[in-house]
Order: sequence, then structure tokens, then C-alpha cells
Amino acid sequence: MLVSIVYMSRATEPFDDAALAQLLRDARLRNEALGVSGLLLAKDGRFMQLLEGPAWSVDDRFAAISRDPRHGAVKSLIREDVERRRFDGWSMAYRALDDADVDAEEGFSPFLTDTVDFPRSFDRTSAAWLLKWFRDRELHDR
Repeated sequence: MLVSIVYMSRATEPFDDAALAQLLRDARLRNEALGVSGLLLAKDGRFMQLLEGPAWSVDDRFAAISRDPRHGAVKSLIREDVERRRFDGWSMAYRALDDADVDAEEGFSPFLTDTVDFPRSFDRTSAAWLLKWFRDRELHDR
């Protein structure tokens, strides 16, 4: 059985472009080894991530993220069973990179800087709505 989790968290320390690129590299290796795919969005000191894969792998990754001191205010927003993967590999979208950096970084998604839409089969789901909401909002500390 495959499951999908969407969560949101707040960075407890600043991440510059180099730190985010390293986070992407580390996540791609770890998640590939565990059979987890998804999309990680980083913007204005906040993260929103969709993780998908076998239930035990996704639950393990989410538990590890919840314990990670770099993440605060971790909140699971959606957990659902899915019939098939919606993200084939692993990618990350984040703001503040110039085009040269984006092109050079394997696994980068232009989702936050473009009008990229999801495939029709995923586009009308609650998870897709949350990811688009994150993309289209200016996030401020409260």
C-alpha cells in the first residue's frame, strides 16, 4: 500500500541557497534508498512537503523530520492512501535561486517560480490544493 503525507514546518535556523541545495542532495539519496518520492517546497523560512511511498517508509521519514531540530512547528496536514505515485522521483522547489543555479541543481523543481501545474489526475486533490496554496501565498511570521 502506498500513502501520501503533506506536512508543513518552520525552519528553526536560516537556510541559504547552498544549505538548501545540500538538503536536497541528502534528501534525494535517503529517500531514494527508502523508496520515498515527493516534492519539498521551501519559502520564507517555511517548508511544505509531500512524501509518498510505502506506508512504513513514509511514516519513518515523517517521524525523522518531526525529530529534526532544523524543523519546528511540524504539522501533518493530510495523510491518505494513494493508488500510485504522483511524483516519480524526488524534487525540491525553493525561492531565491537564479536561473543558472536552478539549471545546475539536479532535482530542482520550478514549481515556486513558475506556473507549473500538476497532471490532471492529481490537480484536483486536497494535496495539490495545499501545494498551490503554499506557492501562491506570501508567508509572514505571526
